[in-house]
Amino acid sequence: MTQTYTERESKTLEFKAKVPDFKKLIKTCIAFANGAGGEIIVGVQDKTHDITGISENDREKLYEDFPNSLYDSVSPSLIPHIYEKNLGDQQVVIIKIYPGTKKPYFLKRLGTPSGVYIRLGASTRKANIESVEDLSREQRRVSFDEESSGQQISVLSNQLLERFYGNNISERRLQADKVITGNLSFSHELLVTNGGLLMFNESPDDYIPEAIIICTRFSGKKGRSIIQTIELRGSIPSLAESAYLLISEWLEREYHLKGIQLKGKHLIPPEALREALINALIHRKYSIPGAIKFGLFEDRLEIFSPGSFPGMISIKNLGDGTTFLRNIIISRIARKMRLIEKLGTGIRLIYDSCKKEGLKLPEYNEDGDFVKVTFFFQKAVTDISISTDIIFSLIEEKGVIKPRDLESHFNVSRSTISRKLRSLVENGSLKRFGKGAGVFYRKYSD
Repeated sequence: MTQTYTERESKTLEFKAKVPDFKKLIKTCIAFANGAGGEIIVGVQDKTHDITGISENDREKLYEDFPNSLYDSVSPSLIPHIYEKNLGDQQVVIIKIYPGTKKPYFLKRLGTPSGVYIRLGASTRKANIESVEDLSREQRRVSFDEESSGQQISVLSNQLLERFYGNNISERRLQADKVITGNLSFSHELLVTNGGLLMFNESPDDYIPEAIIICTRFSGKKGRSIIQTIELRGSIPSLAESAYLLISEWLEREYHLKGIQLKGKHLIPPEALREALINALIHRKYSIPGAIKFGLFEDRLEIFSPGSFPGMISIKNLGDGTTFLRNIIISRIARKMRLIEKLGTGIRLIYDSCKKEGLKLPEYNEDGDFVKVTFFFQKAVTDISISTDIIFSLIEEKGVIKPRDLESHFNVSRSTISRKLRSLVENGSLKRFGKGAGVFYRKYSD
């Protein structure tokens, strides 16, 4: 039986059935070095995840030719770690690239910025100017919110400053918190940082494009008909408060519409909603245009945040305490304001509060240069609640069953169905046939 690789392609993982043109591999290696590192597994089908193994010819190419080609093509130089691994009864070769320390990496023949590549979700893309600037900041160990906005101190709101600092406002204090910084052109002049604008200006989107939140209510599940759209503007603390109140009001209205169908008190636990909102505001990428967007549907709430996961953060390690600060000033001041508590605990709080309410866990997706989190209004479905008898009845009726048939029948995710089917194969109840999208199941006795 053909085995499949359990993980999906991501910003740190790529599959290749066989060795492609070296140019494609080199671009992916550059993207990994410019990001959190990654692995290219040669011997796994990229679409079906079937483990097919690697030929002797491809193995020789990777060990003997590829390292030199990579070294000669990339600046600063990249040295891959190449090794073999047994996956079931097949052998694959893994090209491992570590996060670079001299970003941005680029193709020598194209130079920078044209030869710079980055990883967006599971795709390798040519970097735009904003992404190249982000890589340069990372190399200089400077975040976007630490850089000067070019604006005078007068743009800061005295009311917002007094709310945080009280009567203890001074240039020295503001410099210590990096709300203001020196002008590189005129040593005596002080200017507001991007972080200072976002925290202490009443209309930061006048200076930083689309530093706003757009909230939209849709009719039904498809999002084809808009009921209401509201744009929220203001400093980050103000946005946190106004967005939380608005979405909570909308959720309360939806809850009463659904009435006795719901056993819990909330469609989304308040602490989970608050944490997801704060995460979007604190960790989004402010160097690129794009608003934070909330979309309320009949069965779910979606939150879009500009920018992929920062640094070493990935969907794989969400909730394990791994922390990487994209916006250092904003995070520091937000913590002093008690907008955030202990770093690295937010995702775990979201998961735990949803579990406590018996709700399906929210899903995180990284697609392109944004992150989407989806909260579902339905109760959690366990493997146990998927009736084996119903599966057998469907097989008797149709002769065979495909995973997508069960997904629609039980209204659950592919991963939940896959776990259930795997357990039935392992205990000898079902037999698996086919590969990839063509997989189907029969009762073992058939």
